[in-house]
Amino acid sequence: MKSLLRLACLAALLPLPALAAEPTTIDIYRDLARHRVAELGADRAFDYNTRGLVSRFLDDPDSPYSDLREDPPLTNEVWWSDFVDSLPLDTANKSATALGMLQWQGGFTKARVDFEAHVDTASLIAFKSPYVAANAVKAGVDADIFWKARDFNGAMSTVAAGYAVALQMLRDEIRSHPPEEYEARGIKPDVLKRYLAQKYVDQVSDDDDRYIADIMRYAISRRDFTIDADGRRQLPAAYRVARVAAAYSDARGYLNANGYCKGNEPRPGEPRRAEDIEENRPFCFVAATDRAVHAWYRRQMRKEAADVRLVHQSKDWASERLSFLLNTVLLLTDLAPFFEFGEAAAVDEMIGEGALAEDEAALAEERVNQLTCRIRP
Repeated sequence: MKSLLRLACLAALLPLPALAAEPTTIDIYRDLARHRVAELGADRAFDYNTRGLVSRFLDDPDSPYSDLREDPPLTNEVWWSDFVDSLPLDTANKSATALGMLQWQGGFTKARVDFEAHVDTASLIAFKSPYVAANAVKAGVDADIFWKARDFNGAMSTVAAGYAVALQMLRDEIRSHPPEEYEARGIKPDVLKRYLAQKYVDQVSDDDDRYIADIMRYAISRRDFTIDADGRRQLPAAYRVARVAAAYSDARGYLNANGYCKGNEPRPGEPRRAEDIEENRPFCFVAATDRAVHAWYRRQMRKEAADVRLVHQSKDWASERLSFLLNTVLLLTDLAPFFEFGEAAAVDEMIGEGALAEDEAALAEERVNQLTCRIRP
């Protein structure tokens, strides 16, 4: 029997049918987890903690600026070739493609200008800074949506980032399907049109606000990445939101005139390890992995939430709106992007299929209980 705590945690991640459309999605880590359990058994498949998992992909799992490992050990495992061969990949080097997909989905890549994020002249003009542009480009958000969401949410960059990604997803759905399919798929182009046309945030209707929030909640609750109609690979939504919030931080400028980056690297003298970076302090976001930026985002979200509750102690429109977004939507970013939810999905599927023995099922559930809900033994 599943624990009540496990059910409570996973219930928070149930997607809402905000958009009936299903983009091309890939959840390669869930496939990897299923394959490892089938090949190795649950006790060996789940024999590592989060840091152990990260260390399989990054040179220094304790540094936000870590490079990718050149020799990730999982590609040398005896089961890797069979796993890669089982994937429906149409490429010349399926092993490299599968590894790249895992690195991308897991948040192990960066947003360096003209490396992971191509910043052309138009993007530079639209976003007004190469660092702002790089983060926004990697998040896949257009400039008009980016600035509008920020203008409507002021100092609440974490909320603004969620709106920006949700609105961009709506725009991508509008672009990806013919108008005659909009109603059946739950696509409402007028919501995007109205949002971008309004001059003041209080002109956005409650219905439009909740529709956008439902898209956001649905997107964040997913852990896979999508491939849009133009063939572009998008990060899992929670990492996209974190990257947009980082772009907003870069757009505000810094207390130190030089900023935190020199080129695509942190400035000399800047702290390199996560524990040495002050709480909520910006850092060189383009040089950091998506996971590191997301960790900063979570801290920033809690700070902004506390500030909102302090300022808006009366039940006015603004406080109720922000409370809804923070408590029912953006709080999911504490959980959604981690690889461990790939394991959770795989475990649930295999238990439902009867593919795990009783003792294996118990072990696997204990493992995902500890990681998905941050339970300490």
